[in-house]
Amino acid sequence: MMAVAIALPMTAGDDAGKKSTIHLRNGNTVEGTITARNDQQVEIVTNDGTKYTYSMTEVDYIDHQARKKNYDTAKFRGFIDLGYSLGVGKPRNDFWLIETSFGYAITPKAYLGAGIGLHSFKPVLSTYPMRNDKAQPEENDPNWKYPFIPLYLEGRYSFKNESQNTPWVSLKVGATFINHNGFYTSPSIGYHFKSNQFFSFNVGVGYALHTAHYKLWCTGNTPGAIPDTSGSSYLDRSATFHNFFLKAGVEF
Repeated sequence: MMAVAIALPMTAGDDAGKKSTIHLRNGNTVEGTITARNDQQVEIVTNDGTKYTYSMTEVDYIDHQARKKNYDTAKFRGFIDLGYSLGVGKPRNDFWLIETSFGYAITPKAYLGAGIGLHSFKPVLSTYPMRNDKAQPEENDPNWKYPFIPLYLEGRYSFKNESQNTPWVSLKVGATFINHNGFYTSPSIGYHFKSNQFFSFNVGVGYALHTAHYKLWCTGNTPGAIPDTSGSSYLDRSATFHNFFLKAGVEF
């Protein structure tokens, strides 16, 4: 491999400071950091500190390595989390969760964004009131046919810059408008694992509160009962559901 020095002025171009690989027309390659470039020549410093200057006529093409995300300066943030939640109290539900959040870093540690979640409820039947429209009382099944889909704002704070491993705290506040109506909030804490070239990982635990309505099945002559297309009737009940969850996800 032959380095050719050219005595023309070199300036720092758009490629300066990038980790790159220069592919020469003779089949050789040089890896390092481009320190200067113009239309006629390129200068590169290898990892061992050796500086080479090549005429652009010698260069076939240049590959630039993708940079890691710089959490000191990057503003956009995106989060996608998967998890499972266990209900407490009466009545209660367990659910799988998928949650997203997209927004901006106000500072390298503080984030504000908005998102949407999908909570697939599975009722714990023994925690619901008994239905009394049968000869023998049975546990009431609220029959959550559709998932809860909360929309929310999220504020998040990391105790260190996200270029490092760091704990974080988060608060989501919003409501459910699709399939079910009700208030939703969820504080959580977790840990951020520093980024690689494309994304980073987060794990967390937290608490979720939903308010919603469900059907309490009953006999047709129960005061206030609402007829149902199935031929039964029900009381429209409201409840607050409390859950604790574990989740993991990616940040980009």
